[in-house]
Amino acid sequence: MFLPGGLIATTDMGFDLVRFWRQVDDGLRLVQEVVLPKGSGPRHGLWHPSGHLYVVTELSCEVFVLGADRAGRWHVLSGQPLLGTLDTDTAAELSASRDGATIYAGVRGSDTVGVLSVRGHGEELQLLALAETGTHWPRHHVVVDDTLLVAGQLAYEIVSLPLDTRTGIPGRVRHRTPSPSPTRLLPMR
Repeated sequence: MFLPGGLIATTDMGFDLVRFWRQVDDGLRLVQEVVLPKGSGPRHGLWHPSGHLYVVTELSCEVFVLGADRAGRWHVLSGQPLLGTLDTDTAAELSASRDGATIYAGVRGSDTVGVLSVRGHGEELQLLALAETGTHWPRHHVVVDDTLLVAGQLAYEIVSLPLDTRTGIPGRVRHRTPSPSPTRLLPMR
């Protein structure tokens, strides 16, 4: 993830780390490592306009909030488990609503999406719902206007779910579009 100020953040699922880098003339220079709980498996991150970095963990099905202090050192500020997931579930992707007030975390296995409300100044997340995606193995998802598009990798389809304008919670599948094992969605602008 490319962050403001020239920082680059990467996740390391095997070592449970989020690393922060700075570009230098001959490549990248490691600035800092932030350790997440052992066995959590950080997978994807999402930069939030509040200045926080949200990281979803594939193995523990949680979303962690990282923030920088005044000296620029990053720390874990809070974490929110995606309650209701199965022991065999793995989290896949993070996306945000257009206004940044709601975060969506995909969960493969139970085929759900965690709906999290951004609290305070972005330093805390609260789980609102674990909604059905209506497709199998939601590998990736994006918010487009008032719709959540979900790539059902093992269902060979992309589904669209309407988003409740008040709560941000997805409704039932509105449309299904066949697609050979979709793993990433990139909306046209």
